[in-house]
Amino acid sequence: MASEAALVICLLLVFLVVGLPIAVSLGLSGALGLWLLDFPPLIVIQRLSAGTESFVLLAIPFFILSGAIMESGGMSRRLVNFADSLVGFLPGGLANANIGASMVFGGISGSSVADTSAVGSVMIPQMERQGYSQVFSASVTAAASPIGMIIPPSIPMIVWSFISGQSLNELFLGGIVPGLLIGVVLMAISTVLCLMHGFQAEFGRFSLHRLAAGVKDGLLALGAPVIIIGGIVSGKFTPTEASVVAVFYALFVTMGVYRELSWRQLPAILVSSGKMSASIMFVVACATVFSFFLTVVGLPQIAGKLFQEFATTPTAFMLSAGALLFVCGMFLDTTTTILMIGPILYPLIGGYGIDPLAATMVFLIVLAVGLVTPPVGLCLFVVATLVPVRVMDVARGCVPYVIGMLLVAVVIWFFPGLVTWGRS
Repeated sequence: MASEAALVICLLLVFLVVGLPIAVSLGLSGALGLWLLDFPPLIVIQRLSAGTESFVLLAIPFFILSGAIMESGGMSRRLVNFADSLVGFLPGGLANANIGASMVFGGISGSSVADTSAVGSVMIPQMERQGYSQVFSASVTAAASPIGMIIPPSIPMIVWSFISGQSLNELFLGGIVPGLLIGVVLMAISTVLCLMHGFQAEFGRFSLHRLAAGVKDGLLALGAPVIIIGGIVSGKFTPTEASVVAVFYALFVTMGVYRELSWRQLPAILVSSGKMSASIMFVVACATVFSFFLTVVGLPQIAGKLFQEFATTPTAFMLSAGALLFVCGMFLDTTTTILMIGPILYPLIGGYGIDPLAATMVFLIVLAVGLVTPPVGLCLFVVATLVPVRVMDVARGCVPYVIGMLLVAVVIWFFPGLVTWGRS
């Protein structure tokens, strides 16, 4: 079966190089591999269907929809204003507010790409008016957006829970402290860079009156992450149920209180959210076919033996796995990487005596870095649609922030209690 596995993996690489969509590449190569092994075609249909039959995965479309409603209905703008009133007095105030807004919005949408668009469309023009360069503004926006996949709710965490069987509640709780740490570290880096480049390089005046106004204006918007995370922590509802609650809460606030969203806008929001959800679910379904083929040919067992042979210590395993995820994250989107590599890595964690929750959080942070590393850094390309800058210039501007995120991953590795504190 080794020859079939090698051939199928080569076919996958060829499909990706020639520009076939990732989902099609995964599904087609997996189906061809099963055909070579004389599996009936019906197996492919069964695996496509089974790949999306999960209660956990239902949370994805609802979190995407809630984030889209909040962005269109003025909630994201109020969250940005609140973040500005809280940290805007620091050197590089708007840059830090940008990061703070990403932290708050990340607690609503679960999508880093949505975070980039929602926060960037509001913050980048304000930063330019305050004298920030376009490249710096774009870099801060792109670098802060990956916080959205660490602070719960998180779509990549939902996918990881699906492929690994880990408790989604534990994953969500485990992401709170790392997400906050990343935000603080990025703000510190941003402050230093602003002082170096002369962007809002002096302390402003902290105003309790302005903070109170920001809290008052954004109170209902801030209620969304509180309800989502608080409901999960208290056990009032599951993460999937929380996603539905988030949709109804967003509709109530944006249509009933702010009155910035009309019924006429809903069809367009539903269509755009449906398209994004469908693209993710199609990748999940097709990756299930490919993963089934890899399981049949025994690739996870082969990979396990290789890791045990060359990565003989927990540290060596984490470094090897982190390097593998980092490289894959440079070329594949986060969901695809999790679906392809997760089933291989996760079963190996226990054999090294590593806490699965802490290891997962380290892996997710490394994958988050892939959102701002070329050639396929999605957040880089999204921010490039908001402001006329070269993607590689933005990528270079993200380097200090990438180093900061990786340092947080190291801290979590040495202090796993930062992740496991909420375990029941």
